[in-house]
Amino acid sequence: MKTTVITVGKEVLTGKTINTNLMHIASRLSQIGIDVNRSFVIDDITEEYNKILDYCDENLIIFTGGLGPTIDDITRETVLNYFKVPTYVNQDVLSKIKEYFDRTSVTMQDTNDKQALFPVNGVMLSNQLGTAPGVLFPVDDKIIVLLPGPPHELIPMFEQVIDYLQKTLDIRLFSRGFKLVGIGESTMEKNLKDFYIQHPSVNLAPYASIGEIKYVFTSDDEEKLDEAMIDFYQLFSEYIYGDLEDVLHGVVVEMLIQENLVISTAESCTGGMLASAITSISGSSAIFKEGFVTYSNEAKMKYLDVKKDTLDTFGAVSEECAIEMCTGLQENTQSDIAISITGIAGPTGGTTDKPIGLVHFGLMFKNKKIHERKVFNGNREMVRTRAVIFALNMIRKELVNAKNYY
Repeated sequence: MKTTVITVGKEVLTGKTINTNLMHIASRLSQIGIDVNRSFVIDDITEEYNKILDYCDENLIIFTGGLGPTIDDITRETVLNYFKVPTYVNQDVLSKIKEYFDRTSVTMQDTNDKQALFPVNGVMLSNQLGTAPGVLFPVDDKIIVLLPGPPHELIPMFEQVIDYLQKTLDIRLFSRGFKLVGIGESTMEKNLKDFYIQHPSVNLAPYASIGEIKYVFTSDDEEKLDEAMIDFYQLFSEYIYGDLEDVLHGVVVEMLIQENLVISTAESCTGGMLASAITSISGSSAIFKEGFVTYSNEAKMKYLDVKKDTLDTFGAVSEECAIEMCTGLQENTQSDIAISITGIAGPTGGTTDKPIGLVHFGLMFKNKKIHERKVFNGNREMVRTRAVIFALNMIRKELVNAKNYY
């Protein structure tokens, strides 16, 4: 099946928004054996829609963006009009949109009505995180898909498209995978040379992001797929933290809940990002006790009992400071696990001895003090993100070691 993805929006054309939707759509389609052949970005002008649709001869055409209520959100009506399909206003959808505005105490505009416009022979793609439902409809020898632009709406909605395609096209491909943390993609690839030879009927695709790697296994033989995943797990179990749907902070929170352990955090360079990641998970109130952002030396001394002499002698970014931070945190909060982060996120502040990206970690668990020193690559936000992921993995590994968790 030949496929094209058409992204709508001036914000993408001007570089204000990165087109992450294309990455997700292409990678997810590849998992069921469908390749994206072409991709376009267009302005939200009727003539641009018509030009691109005149040009496209693909069997699967996916639009992202332009389904909102504003005057320049014209994807739905423009594409439906282009294909001259009969339409109707879905009253159930319209009622849900009105209920949404009632709940949020915002006045609903007349333009929101167009979000309930659907082709008679189409499939509604429900949107749990916004007001704009998606649309899927067959016409001639094509399948047309209309999706909203915000990734947090599009990504879960796209699974409905995957389900439709698999059922309609009778696709017999099986796809599962693992998420890994604590190892780089280049190291993984060196260790996977024999694995690829041993499992020729299984496609293994890596997707690296900041601090972690996702490996997706795809095959039309489910038994061979399972065998490959078992072998992969035996090779890399110490780095595997979950399945494709898992997130590291969610896994850590679940482990803490199951072990009935309470954690507290002390952060300097990450400014509360670790505490925020943990508390973003539902149920984290059962395991998260306290979090301190001790950015200044004075705060480290006041709240964590870091000694002035330690700061004067070794500095705030040091093993000694990180250990005193987590020690003071544990003593003051009486948490089962206390973890500290202190570092230089940049872009300024680095020296020869303490370069930008240097981060020290301290962790107290079961009367054991653990220190880790890392130098992370990237800009300020990348360093901070990598530090949070590293800290979460420190916690995960200690819990695994403590009770042979997996």
